Amino acid sequence: MNTLGLLALLAAALALVPCAILCLECLAACLPLRRQRFVLVHAPRIVVLVPAHDEEGCLPEALRSLEEELGEADRIVVVAHNCTDRTAMVARARGAEVVEARDDGKGGKPAALKVGLRYLDAEPPDVVVIVDADCRAEPGAIRALATAAAASGGPVQGDYRFAPTSGDDFSSLSSLALLVKNVVRPLGLTRLGWPCLLNGAGSAYPFAQLRAAPHGEGSIAEDYQLAIDLAKAGHATRFLPEARVRSVLPERNEVALRQRRRWEHGHLALVFRTAPALLLRGVFTRRGVLFCLGVDLLVPPLAFLVLGWAASAGLALASLLLGAGAAAAWTALLAGGLLFVGLAAGLGRFAGRAALLGALRCAPGYVLRKLPLYLGFFGRRETTWKKTERTSSPPRAASDESPHERSETGS
Repeated sequence: MNTLGLLALLAAALALVPCAILCLECLAACLPLRRQRFVLVHAPRIVVLVPAHDEEGCLPEALRSLEEELGEADRIVVVAHNCTDRTAMVARARGAEVVEARDDGKGGKPAALKVGLRYLDAEPPDVVVIVDADCRAEPGAIRALATAAAASGGPVQGDYRFAPTSGDDFSSLSSLALLVKNVVRPLGLTRLGWPCLLNGAGSAYPFAQLRAAPHGEGSIAEDYQLAIDLAKAGHATRFLPEARVRSVLPERNEVALRQRRRWEHGHLALVFRTAPALLLRGVFTRRGVLFCLGVDLLVPPLAFLVLGWAASAGLALASLLLGAGAAAAWTALLAGGLLFVGLAAGLGRFAGRAALLGALRCAPGYVLRKLPLYLGFFGRRETTWKKTERTSSPPRAASDESPHERSETGS
């Protein structure tokens, strides 16, 4: 085998690893799962912490969905962070406690959370549930999250998904990609008995653990980093599919692309920098939780994974045509097969056959459209947190899930 053949084989092997992990997680998500039950002697005191930046339009709906979940001893605290609109006034009108904070804006959501947690020091709750101001909690979600966090003594991530705001391919495929990332893969990890990463809103924590955490410092993928920091401290995150929180993607594609740039650049930085360190740390300290998180982090954003596999397949084909052997081609073919099987199983099971066929039809254009975003990671990488603008409210539950899925998660 010549140098080209070795390079092609290495590239195909590097693509094979995340494709295999993704396939395993998606197939595991399709297995039966018993509903998780938690028993507490005393109901925990809950504070729902809502970081908000200029959210007066969508905040009332979010607060309405939270109020129905809480008891008399529970509280809602809205952190009005660098707001220039009526966010604080709207929150107070709904009966929420409000903390107004102003800073240079570079800290983003983690900075707002720190302000809120310091405010809670005066009267600490048992459990803190974080819900973004542009989300809507479905019935039972907040109580389920708080109960699970109190009973397990660790962080809990709920089923957090985004609905598309328009009928264009970009919005629809972004919604499906987030379904795989936020729901299918964490569910698969749960069925494998592994911990999962945090995905933002719809998460709950024992107050003392969250108060002591560094809150994603050093990463613009702050939720992933928080899950890693908590796991290092001995508090692995578990996934709770019964707790559902809904949001909506930005209406304007340029806003959506800016959002994805921040998310995916932060995610890719963790893939290349943090995942190998977690794997090594897990091996040398014999901490399976850290090793499993490192394995999960090896899977990059879906469009990046597809582009990486396509590049490796092209290199493998070139090496085959130039007589360098078939090893790289067979490895690339195996990687592509695992990628297709995993995504087909996950999307077919949790989004439906029609969504799967639509995704297959539109995927090439979607992936190519994001190519500049990924090239920017290796050139002008996003390093600061920016607020995403949204003007729509999350849809009702019946519009964003299939009947097959509803029956499964309630089993």
